[in-house]
Amino acid sequence: MESGRVLDRRYKLNSPLGSGAQGSVWLGHDLRLDRPVAVKVATLHRHSGQGQPAEELNRRVERFHKEAQAMARIRNRPHVAAIHDYGEDSGVLYSVMEYIEGSPLSTHIRQGQLTLEQTVRWARHICDGLADAHEAGVVHRDVKPSNIVIDATGSAKVVDFGLARFLDASSSHGPGWGTAHYASPERFREQSGSALSDLYSLGCVVYEMLTGWSPFGYIREPAAVMWHHMEETPAPPSALRPGIPRPLDALVLRLLEKAPKDRPRDARAVAWAIQQIEYVSDDAGDPHVDTRHVAEIQNLEQFIQRHADGPRAMGTDVLDARARHARLTGESGDPRGAAALCQRLGQDCVSLFGADHPRVLEAFREASRWKERSG
Repeated sequence: MESGRVLDRRYKLNSPLGSGAQGSVWLGHDLRLDRPVAVKVATLHRHSGQGQPAEELNRRVERFHKEAQAMARIRNRPHVAAIHDYGEDSGVLYSVMEYIEGSPLSTHIRQGQLTLEQTVRWARHICDGLADAHEAGVVHRDVKPSNIVIDATGSAKVVDFGLARFLDASSSHGPGWGTAHYASPERFREQSGSALSDLYSLGCVVYEMLTGWSPFGYIREPAAVMWHHMEETPAPPSALRPGIPRPLDALVLRLLEKAPKDRPRDARAVAWAIQQIEYVSDDAGDPHVDTRHVAEIQNLEQFIQRHADGPRAMGTDVLDARARHARLTGESGDPRGAAALCQRLGQDCVSLFGADHPRVLEAFREASRWKERSG
C-alpha cells in the first residue's frame, strides 16, 4: 500500500500509523467531509492460485461487513473508536474509523510504571468500551495495549474493531489467535473466541499496566508463550509490585482464569468490580485507590502532556503542575507512584537548574517521604 492512494475516490491515505502481518492502519483524510480519519486496510487475493480459496475468502469478507455494520451502530460512546465507513476497492478491504489524537497505551507503559489511579481509570474505560462492543455483538479478538489509545483528555479508547475477526481465522499468513502475549487459552486451541476471550486479554493488559509486563511477557518463544497461557497460572501482580489493592489483585487473576466460565460474566461486571476498588479505605495500612482527586489529576495530566515537548516543558507552571500531580497521586493511595513521579521531576530539574537548586531538593525530599510511606 502506497502513500497518496485514494480508496473509493474518497479516502486519501497519508501516512502509516502501524502495521501487522495482515493489515495496516493509515492516517487518512476524508475528502468529502474534510476531516482526518484512521483507515485500516487489508489486501485481498482473489485471483486464481493466490491466498485462500474463493469460498472461504468470500465468507470472511461477508462476516467482516456484518461486524462493521454492527460496530457502526455504536454511536457517541466515549470509549470506543467509532467506525464511519467500510468497503472494498480494487482488492483492498478497508474500514474507516474516527482518528483519535493521542498515544497508544503501550507507549505510556514503556515510559514508566503507571500510577494506580491511571490503571484503575483506564481499565474501567476499556471495560466500558468492550461492553459497548459486546452488546452490539462484536468481539474484538486482539485486545492489547497498542489497540488502546489514550486521548488528549486522558481517557482510554479501544480501537481496531471491524477487521479483527476478518484477520483472525484460517489465515494463510500464520496462526489466528491474535497477539500471543494477550491471547486466551481457548484461542490457542483454535476456538473462535467470545466476549470472555476478550476479558482474558483485558486481564493481560491490566496485569501489564500494574507491573510493566504482560503475565508471561518475559518469554519470547511463541510456543512457550502459548503453553504458559494454557497451563500456567501467573504470579499475582502484587508479587511484582507491592501496594496493589487486594481486590484489584484478585480481579486480575479472575480475568486470567483458564476456563472462560470461571471469569467474570461480562465486561460490565468487570467495570462494576473496578468501581468497588475505587474507595477511601478506613484502614491506612490497606492499599486503596481514592478517586476524590481523579478530576484534578486528569486535568493536570492534560496540562503537563500539552507542554511536554514544547518550550514551556520546564517552565514554572509546568513544574508546579508536575509536583502537585505527584502529591495527588500519593494521596490517591499510590505512594510508590508518587515517589517515582517525584524522582523523575527531581532528575529533570537537576539537568536544568543544577543539583543544589531548591526545586531539586524539594522533589527528592518528597520522593523519600513517599517511599517511606510505601514501606
